[in-house]
Amino acid sequence: MNVIKALAKASVHQKKIPAGQMIYQPGDPNDRLMIVDSGRVRVFSYADDDRERTLYMLRSREVDLTGALFTNHLHQNFAQAAEPTEICYLKQDAFKDTLKKYPEMALSLVDLLGERLTLLEQRDVTDTLLTSKQRLFNYLLELKEQFSNNTYKLPVTKKELALYLGITPETLSRQLKQLNQEGKIKLDRRNITIL
Repeated sequence: MNVIKALAKASVHQKKIPAGQMIYQPGDPNDRLMIVDSGRVRVFSYADDDRERTLYMLRSREVDLTGALFTNHLHQNFAQAAEPTEICYLKQDAFKDTLKKYPEMALSLVDLLGERLTLLEQRDVTDTLLTSKQRLFNYLLELKEQFSNNTYKLPVTKKELALYLGITPETLSRQLKQLNQEGKIKLDRRNITIL
């Protein structure tokens, strides 16, 4: 059985969240698994210099695992609906019951958590070692792999992408223009072609 389908089946209800509304913030109880049915959720924090930094985006059919895996845990980050979003929650007890019913799901969820941790570690390294243009180009290459296509539409706004990369929107525009001039990409609004 598909992991997300099994979790959605065990969840209690669906909640509609308007764009821009906070879903959780630091200090809120983190006692449930969150499943994004549709829309996008941006998980972010603030750096020491008070700059906002997007950690990751949760898209349709993705889960935010930490609340279901750890007990007596408070949220450390912020989550905000990036667009109109529908989410389901699964309380910790119901999550554990679902794992007992579908033990193969545990391995899939460990893989999901491992991928997210690896992504965050890689971002920490690239943020300190690579220039903003290199980080941007690496992200665009990752999307090429994700979409299995050289041409795709950016799945986030340019403002969200700048926050994700830890740069200003002006720097993002300048770096996109440079990558375009260097012949590495072709840019048409939010449509990107890797050359």
